[in-house]
Order: sequence, then structure tokens, then C-alpha cells
Amino acid sequence: RLSILASQVEPHFLFNTLSGVRAAMLSDPARGVAMIDHLVDYLRATIPQLRADRAQTFVSLGSQLDAAQAYLGIIRARLPRLAFEVDCPPKLRKAAIPPLMLISLVENAVKHGIELKKGPARIRIAAARRQAGDAEVLELAVADDGVGFGKATSGSGIGLSNIRERLAHLYDGAAALSLRAGDEGGVVASLVLPLRAMPDQGA
Repeated sequence: RLSILASQVEPHFLFNTLSGVRAAMLSDPARGVAMIDHLVDYLRATIPQLRADRAQTFVSLGSQLDAAQAYLGIIRARLPRLAFEVDCPPKLRKAAIPPLMLISLVENAVKHGIELKKGPARIRIAAARRQAGDAEVLELAVADDGVGFGKATSGSGIGLSNIRERLAHLYDGAAALSLRAGDEGGVVASLVLPLRAMPDQGA
């Protein structure tokens, strides 16, 4: 069931990206080539979980950050007004997280926040270790300075419902997704997960 829930978002990413590449190639071939380069990076980061690794319940945070960065590179080629940054301590890149959740939050920030905003826009992805009682947790935040809740989704969309359902199955109430208004506008989506390391598979 978790594989089915995860697979719901995969075609959506690819079809949206290919549509953007096609439009760019017709209007600005150089920009289209840049988008294709970023698409190659994105597929290199995600293909393992779309093939034999697809049944994996957890993947490394680093792999998901690489995919998100490549995805945002595609978006910035289409929307040069977008700036983005990724902030993650190197040691946390080996943390275990469910696949495709982070990229879903990033795509939501683009679709419901940045694309609807006029002028310069920014997305920031941040990973941090936090103490919650006796346990350590991983907090992943995707913050945008887009249109905010006034025009954006309130957090009940299919993609967010998908994430909440997967969290419930995987962590039995020990993980959560929350959305709040950003201090300077926009929306901050936060995932809080038990901090677990990926098994050491060698170099």
C-alpha cells in the first residue's frame, strides 16, 4: 500500500517537467537545454527509487535533497526570478526518510506559492536535528515567500493527504506534517520524523 501511495506522485513530477521542457524548447532553446541538463540530474537522483529500489521504505535524506535541488534547477530555468537554497549539515544527509515526501513539499511550494506570485521569489529547504523529550527528531522545512494561505492551499490537497497517510503507516503517530504562515509571508511546511540512520552499505 505504501508503494501505491508513493507511486501516485511519480508521474506527476515527470509529466509536468517534460511539458515545461517542451515549452522552453519552442520559445528559448538555450533555456530548454539547461532544463534538460537539470532533468538529467533529477532523474539520476530519483531513478533508483523508481526501479529496483522502489520497494524501499526509506531512502537517504541526501538523495532526496539532491533530487529537490535538481528539480528546483529545472524550475529556475523556467522562472529565472526564483532563488533557492538548501541547508543541511553533512552528517544528516545519511538520515533515513520516506521517498518522495520532500519533493512533494517542494513542488507544492512552487505550484501554490511561487508560481502565483509576481516578482522575485525564494524557496529554502532546511534540515535540522532537534531534541523532543528523550528522543532526537529530524525536522525538514520547506519555506517559500509566495502568496501564502490567502490564495494557496490550506493543506488539504491530495499530495499532503498522501504524505499524512504514509506518515501514519510508517511511524504510528511518531511523525507529523504541519503547515504555517511564514514570518515574511508565504508558507512553511515542516516534516518532523524520528531521527534514524540509513544502514551502512559501504562505500
